[in-house]
Parts: sequence; structure tokens; C-alpha cells
Amino acid sequence: MTIRVVVIGGGIAGLSAAEALSRTGVFRRAELEVVLVDSRHNTGGRAGSFVEPTTGQSVDYCQHVAMGCCTTLLDLLERMNLLDHFQRFEDLTFYHPRHGFSRFSPSSWLPPPLHLALALSSSKHLTSKNQREIRSGLWRLMRTREAELVDATALDWLKACGQSEDTLEKFWDVILVSALGDAPDHVSMAAARKVLLDGFAGARHASDVWVPRRPLSEIFGERFREPLARCGVEFELGHAVRGLSWDAAFGQWDIERSGADCLKADHVIVATPWHVSRRWFPELWDDCSGQQRREDVERADAFASSPITGVHLWLDRSLTPMPHVVMVGTLAQWFFQNPIKSSEPTPTSDGVYHQVVISGKHAGSDWPKERLIAEVVRELSEAFPEAGVPQVLKSRVVTDPHAVFSVSPETQVRRPKSTTALSGLHLAGDAIATGWPATMEGAAISGQMAAKSVLDSVVVGGGEQVAFSEELKRGWLARRLIR
Repeated sequence: MTIRVVVIGGGIAGLSAAEALSRTGVFRRAELEVVLVDSRHNTGGRAGSFVEPTTGQSVDYCQHVAMGCCTTLLDLLERMNLLDHFQRFEDLTFYHPRHGFSRFSPSSWLPPPLHLALALSSSKHLTSKNQREIRSGLWRLMRTREAELVDATALDWLKACGQSEDTLEKFWDVILVSALGDAPDHVSMAAARKVLLDGFAGARHASDVWVPRRPLSEIFGERFREPLARCGVEFELGHAVRGLSWDAAFGQWDIERSGADCLKADHVIVATPWHVSRRWFPELWDDCSGQQRREDVERADAFASSPITGVHLWLDRSLTPMPHVVMVGTLAQWFFQNPIKSSEPTPTSDGVYHQVVISGKHAGSDWPKERLIAEVVRELSEAFPEAGVPQVLKSRVVTDPHAVFSVSPETQVRRPKSTTALSGLHLAGDAIATGWPATMEGAAISGQMAAKSVLDSVVVGGGEQVAFSEELKRGWLARRLIR
């Protein structure tokens, strides 16, 4: 008898789950079939794009980047022959309004984590006092185990380690808000440790930045689906799932959809954003058995969303030859210029595309869009004065209020596992307990975890395995220094 697995959600988590199942022997022998459903007509989920109506140009809702430490995502893209649609950068450029530009370039000859020392000392906006505090904080972090940080917010822990307000603003806030999508007074220090040690200190090339060169809707859309469809994965798109119910008489799940027939499944992988999954199965998100909970926090407050805003600008000129810049001490946090590489030149009349990304709640969150755009353009004009004052030809502000979950200490201990107590139900998505914050890497890992959960349920004796990607190996010195 063929076992049917329905994956609900076509984002990176759902695609990762479908791809992992498609590599198994039970799938190749037609003992297991995989159907992926999504309410949209394209896959990719939050890693998507919109079409600018006057030019027909595909633009990502918000600029996504991966890092060298994102081995599961990068391996997945390589298997799908899509990694060449990303460009790797080993260095970063930082800008501060009072100190100008600095190159953050890890040493190629010092072993990790010492390879970051020269990069810190070359940062013009960091004073000698800032650098001493940062090195002291990183040392304390390397010598502190994750289990000791479960109840601490990043801000509380960093202040206890002697980090001044100036150092917090110039260094820790810059990294943590971008990586975790929320302010240090909200986010878990355990999650911050994961980003700082695995993303920067632990291994060479961990901090490399991978920027998409093609629209996300193309990479995670048709180009991702085509090879999966050729090997037998089915896609049913454009119909929203309205509800799921367990049919005990037949031992199957009934999946009700709008405008389409009800689907039946032996196993369901719910790979929707957490706030959708939680609406369907609140008991799986609000009461994770076996995990400690801080009693002073209500269950309903354990999970909260954090927004990300993309400010899209088509200007009458190019501001700089630099492809991207990390902005410090400004409303803008990340600046990108024309990351999408096209074989056809864009007409000059359409303008040069730029995007600014702002994570979390910020000073301009409640401003009218016109004021937000004006402030961002002012900051860019000051950062790149040699380009002159640009004229805005077109603009658009896209804010996703549920872009990421706020990875607070309370959230960390409540993140559910892929395997659930409900028969045939498995969870995926970046909010699952993967060890990673809300990232493309966490989503990719969760899909593989959900695929493993299915296989563990349907294959007797553990004869089928999901091959998980290995994390970057820490250098010999990092292995001795990091607990």
C-alpha cells in the first residue's frame, strides 16, 4: 500500500521536507507519495517576490541573505543546482555617520576565533574601549555553555558582562537585530550565542555572506519545483487549507481546501508559518511537555511576531559601486544595490534599484511611508555624498508584521519538535526546535527533521535515513576555546 504524505506550505521548510523525502528509497520504489500544497500559485513562502508594475521587474519582498554557517541550506541549494544563483562575499563593509566606512575582513591566516581580531580593530566606528569590551564579551560567551543562558535576555547578559551602552549600540545591536529580528532586550542570549559563535567565531568562512542573484520567487519557485516534479513530487497550488481533521475510522487526515477537493493523507507535515500552525494546533505550541517554563509568563505571550521592513527605491543614479553595506547608527540597517543580475540591461528611465532592510520595531515603525522613505534617502545621501542627492523615481515600502518570531527566552523553551503526539502529524518551519533562530537555515533544517519524523513512523527498523548536513567544523583553537 502506498503511503501518502501531504506537505502543507510551500516555503523553504516545506520544500526542504519534500526534497528530503524524494531522496528516499521508499519514495523511489513508489511506496510513498509526496504532495505539496500551498495557498499561493508559486512556492517560496516568505522567500518571495513581487513584480514592479511599470517595469515588470521582479523584486524580493525583503532582501534575504545566507551565511557560510548555513550548511543545510547551502547543501540543499547545491543539490538542486541553484547555488550558482547566489554570490558569496567574504568581507563586509560597515558605515557609521561619524566614522565613515570600514572593511570587516576576517584574517586568512589567523585561526578561528582569532581571525576576527584584525577585523574588529579595523572598524573605525569602534573605539579601543569598544573593542576591549567586545573581546571580553566574546571570551565570556565562548566559555559559557548554552544551557546557562536559557533564561537570560541578550541585553541582561551583555550588561552583566560589562558591555557599555555605546558598545551595545555600535556592535551587539547591529548583529543581533539583523540576525534575530528583534532588540537585545527581547531576544534570548542562547539564540544570540548560536549566531555569534556558529555564525562568526567558530569556523573560517562561517561569516561569509551569500546574496541571491536571481529573484527568490524564481529560485524557490519554478526552478526548485521542476526537478522535484520530474522525480514524482506532486504540487497542488492556489488553494488555501481551511482545516485539518483526523478520521479515526480510516486512520487518515482529512485536509479541507477552498475551491478544491478534500485531500486525504496518512501523514501530514505542517510547514506553514508558526502563527498559522499555532492557530490550527494551539496545544502543540503552548504546552510543550518536558520543558521548563518561566511561571511569570503567560502562555499566550510566549510566541510573538517581529516585523521586517523592506524599503524599495528606484533612484535616478547609482549611489555607490559597493553591492551592500551594513549601516550602523542609522534607521537603515542593511543597504543593497541592484542585487538581481539580469542578462538584459535595465532601461535608464526605470532607475537604479536599491533596497534598505530594517528588522524589528524601529523609530519609524509608525511613520507614514513618505516620511520613512524621505529619512532613508536622507541617510543614503549622507553616506554616499559623492553621488549627489538622488531623485526617487519610484518607491515601495513592504512590511511583513509576521516576518520572524521573536526568539525570546520564553519562546526558546516552548519551540515544539517536529514529531508530535498526534498520529501522523509532523511540524516544520523556522520556529520548530532546530537550535537556530528564524532563518532560512532553520527552515531548511526543520524540513529535514519533519521528513525524518515521517520516515521514523512509516519505515520499520529504521531502514531509511535522512542525511543531515554537517555543520562547519570548528578550527583546532576554536574547539579548545568554545565550550
